[in-house]
Formats: sequence, C-alpha cells, structure tokens
Amino acid sequence: MKVLIDTNILLDVILLREPHLELSRRVLQCCLSLVDGYIAVHTFSNMFYILHETEDFSIEECRNVFNKFLYVFDLASLDKSDMIAAVNNEAFDDLEDSMQHQSSIACELDYIITRNVDDFKEGTVPAVTPEEFLKLVHAEI
Repeated sequence: MKVLIDTNILLDVILLREPHLELSRRVLQCCLSLVDGYIAVHTFSNMFYILHETEDFSIEECRNVFNKFLYVFDLASLDKSDMIAAVNNEAFDDLEDSMQHQSSIACELDYIITRNVDDFKEGTVPAVTPEEFLKLVHAEI
C-alpha cells in the first residue's frame, strides 16, 4: 500500500496537537514498516511557513524535523503537466488540496491520509481518516 500523508497529520505530530496526536503518530509509525508513505514536496514549504512564521520554530528546528521525515518518507512531486492539472481541476476549490490530490495521482498512490476527507470527496484518490487507514492496514496484516 502506498499512501500520501496530508499536512494536517504531520503537523499533529510535530505540534503535539491533541486530541489528534495519538492516531496521527500511529499513522506515521505504519510508514516505518507496513506501508510506503509519501509526502508531497510542496508540503515542506507549507509546513516551514506554519512552523517558522506562526509557531516560532527556528530554521534549524525546521530542518531537523524535515530531515527526519525525509529519512522515512518518499516524495510525491508534480511536473508541469501535473501542476496544470491541479490548477485546472474544478473539483477542488483549494489549490493546496488539488496539488495533494494530483501528487497522489502522479505517484499512483492508493490513499490520502487526512483529517479533512471532505476536502477530497470529489477526487479520484480515496481520502481516509487516520482511524480508517489504521483499520485498512491492520486488515491487510
């Protein structure tokens, strides 16, 4: 199974956000050995802005967090044709969500793991909550 980890799941773990922390942490742990986890390349710039500008993380702290993720996760990126598809996908009102979805298509991923499944309801890659994902993973073992 190959999955894209949405930004909100990553931030739950980095920022220790309750009540989501435990499930989000379990999702990331599954990517260590049970599934192939991906992070969209643009997620790093989004997280950098949030962590550095709004959460007062130093640049060094951001680099440390990102290096840990880069050790575990593969990257899902967009080429020009993918970006054109994301920009023009009328199923999405939010460009970042459209880019997450298009990154998943480009890498032939099975699921997008997110707490905001409604943001992806019109997409072709199924979006599942952390709870749903953990049930899927454990059903395959």
